[in-house]
Amino acid sequence: MRRLFLITMVFFLGVTLSAHIPGFLEKADFASGSYFVEDIDLSQIFYYEFGENETIVFTFSGIPGKDLHMLFGVPVGVPEMETTYDYRPSLTLYNPDGSVRDKFDFSQTEPEVMYEFFGDTNSYLYLRYDSLMENDGTYRLLISSKESGRAWITFGRRESFTFGQILMIPNWIRQIRSFHYMSGLARWEKYGLAGLGVIVAVTALLIIF
Repeated sequence: MRRLFLITMVFFLGVTLSAHIPGFLEKADFASGSYFVEDIDLSQIFYYEFGENETIVFTFSGIPGKDLHMLFGVPVGVPEMETTYDYRPSLTLYNPDGSVRDKFDFSQTEPEVMYEFFGDTNSYLYLRYDSLMENDGTYRLLISSKESGRAWITFGRRESFTFGQILMIPNWIRQIRSFHYMSGLARWEKYGLAGLGVIVAVTALLIIF
């Protein structure tokens, strides 16, 4: 049993190497006006469902000389949902002094279809962003949507999961797939469970004989 537990934990640890720590945000998370991202260098992804004419604000502390890494996309779903192709919120990034650093209007952007292993999902990827931060202070990122719809944004590159977070993986997968209009197990979960089933069966046979 100890060997089986170790194999299971190694399997989940391997999965986390290609994953962001997920956050499933709601309106209440922005009740104070913005959502503060505590560690902008940590690999994390935030999911949000917009209402009509809604803007949400993320804030984070600048780290001079550190790369600000972001991805932004919209879930595709399976079967492919053509309605999500036209859903394109805009992004505006502000420097600590209040000046506009970058502004993105994706109305004429042809998105990249991106596959994400962790949730076994597809998204329309509209932005890959890397820029060195130059100043201390609080940066602000506004995401605005004229229509209702779902979108996600990632920050950071540093992969770091706690043991408690690893135990949350099965529940996170359900939430991620639901956000992408999907249900059921991810493919890697099916293969992993099948593999673990074989290991259990072989172990049982060895014990018996």
